Amino acid sequence: MKNKLMLMDGHSILNRAFYGLPDFTNKDGIHTGAILGFFNIMYKYLEEEGADHLLVAFDRKEPTFRHERFAEYKGTRKPMPQEIHEQVPLLKNILKAMNIPVMEQAGYEADDILGTISRQGEKEGYEVSIVSGDRDLLQLATDHVKIKIPKTKASGTVTEDYYASDVKEAYGVTPLEFIDLKGLMGDTADNIPGVPGIGEKTASKIITAFHSIENAYAHIDEITPKRAQNNLREYYDQAILSKELATIKLDCDLSYHLEDSALTDIYTKEAYELLKELELKSLLKRFSVEEEPEFVLSCSMIEDMNEAEEVFTKAKKADRVGFQFIIENKKCIGLSLSYEKGKACYIPVQGFISEDYLGQKMTEVVKSVKTAAAMYLKESLAWLEVTEEDSALFDTEVAAYLLNPLKDSYQYEEIARDCLGITLPGRNESLGKISYQEALENQQEKALACIGYLSQIPMLAFPVLVERLREK
Repeated sequence: MKNKLMLMDGHSILNRAFYGLPDFTNKDGIHTGAILGFFNIMYKYLEEEGADHLLVAFDRKEPTFRHERFAEYKGTRKPMPQEIHEQVPLLKNILKAMNIPVMEQAGYEADDILGTISRQGEKEGYEVSIVSGDRDLLQLATDHVKIKIPKTKASGTVTEDYYASDVKEAYGVTPLEFIDLKGLMGDTADNIPGVPGIGEKTASKIITAFHSIENAYAHIDEITPKRAQNNLREYYDQAILSKELATIKLDCDLSYHLEDSALTDIYTKEAYELLKELELKSLLKRFSVEEEPEFVLSCSMIEDMNEAEEVFTKAKKADRVGFQFIIENKKCIGLSLSYEKGKACYIPVQGFISEDYLGQKMTEVVKSVKTAAAMYLKESLAWLEVTEEDSALFDTEVAAYLLNPLKDSYQYEEIARDCLGITLPGRNESLGKISYQEALENQQEKALACIGYLSQIPMLAFPVLVERLREK
């Protein structure tokens, strides 16, 4: 069975991932969406191709041999957005932590590195796939080198695969003739001039008929339309220069051995910690790293009136409590209450425990403690008999908003992450879109955990939020 080598165009895929996914950030404001998209594409194709070797190539900012031939090469390109730029070194560090080779070399573009290694791999009997969003790499397609062009969307990634025969079918030219096509029509993205007045259709017609720019020039009188004939005659040297600029180098002097790209253990502890710091939880699920849970919460269901009375008695003696009335369909179905770390309770409305009872007992607690922090205080006020003088009340959501008004969400898992450094599953992640009432009937353990977090996190986050508000 042949070895399978997958090569990835680092900047191209990172850029494509950035524009295909929402602009995620972690608690420190570091952009992470492009990294998430890159790894989603990488994992998808590793599994799809069954690759056992992998390498990622990157461009460098130094001029290449193409700039020496044509100073204006890529001169019209806009700078990489800062949001993508800051993710490049982070991605490289993660790849290296995964024991995945990262290759870049001054004087060459990533395309040249990919071209050289793909030919080396094919020569040594590998089946090669190259992943890039850049169609310039279609010139590298052969019977054993496949070009994979992903299109990343919020709904997922779709792929166009090209062997040599696929390039011929799609463009009417062979992969090598694809270079001549670019030489005639130019490339505005790379500022390759081409021949004025010759676009894709005319270029394709000329190369299909004559197979190369040089042969077309040798039969210049046969070219139609007349304007294209005259322009090629006048700009022949520019066409040859453009072809040279568009040609990917296949013999770069690289210090590299194919066996270096053999996949071993990519799910390392070091990579796990880097991804964890970026809060890319969906990627962490692939790792089997064992670690002690950062935070364990026990949330008990209190259904007996006497037990409820005991809970409220203890809560009134506490210095600080967290609470949240659980509201669904404009009705209170229960109360989440915390007064010590790691423990919460949920008191549902049932039997002698009514909405009014919970409101009355929680009002007593608010008037007895120094601080009563709620996740969403506005939702709970309707069940409390309090006035503006009841200064114990604290709204966690409002405090988080004042500290960072640009965010669009202030859920308990975000407060836990930003204030306490704790990673928790959110309600949607744990329960989906079902109601708490339904979840309590079918997924009680998960439902109680989410309900418990609604009172536990405000209680724990209160001092941190107050200190940050004072500093601000």
